Amino acid sequence: MPEGVVWWRRSRLIAAVACVLIGLAVIIGGPALRGALAPPAPLPADDLGSAILDPPADPPLTAAPAPPASVDLIVYVSGAVVAPDVYRLPGGARVKDAVLAAGGLSDNAASEDVNLAAPLSDAQHVHIPRIGEAAPVAAAGTPASADQPAPGGLIDLNHASAADLVDLPGIGQAIADRIVAYREQQGPFQSVEDLQNVTGIGAKLFAKISPLVTVGP
Repeated sequence: MPEGVVWWRRSRLIAAVACVLIGLAVIIGGPALRGALAPPAPLPADDLGSAILDPPADPPLTAAPAPPASVDLIVYVSGAVVAPDVYRLPGGARVKDAVLAAGGLSDNAASEDVNLAAPLSDAQHVHIPRIGEAAPVAAAGTPASADQPAPGGLIDLNHASAADLVDLPGIGQAIADRIVAYREQQGPFQSVEDLQNVTGIGAKLFAKISPLVTVGP
């Protein structure tokens, strides 16, 4: 130890130098150290991505196929109903619906002979028998009813009575009597078109009933 320097002063000098070095180290390395220890800053919401914050998007809804549109039925209702005529009914309709469209059963309807629950088909002839009326006979010999009409469901101009002809739309008792009288005076109808020779049956009425009648031998 050099003369004149007290040992304890040298220790204080060394400590001061050490403090200076430590201070320099803190000044130089402090920002880096603080960056290493500090928690990472949260990312902006736009950078996080929908896969982290947002729930998974629902798959696009696929529209269910629409049920097929119901096809209307055109049926001819005759016999013991209030208003015999041709009616348009929705697809899937039953004989009861046709009867209601025709105003319901008349007082002399033989309703027990009719299956009101039977389904309808397009261009069907629904005939409601009257009490005491013989049921029409189908080709196979099976009695025909509202759900099993005679073949074609057409009224034969050469064999129908005036009561049968009244069931045709637009045909009243007077015209029905004229049709029968024409047949008796002129002989059997040769074609449906001959019906236009009957007084009172014009082009409009003929167009309405011609699809509902036929001419038999």
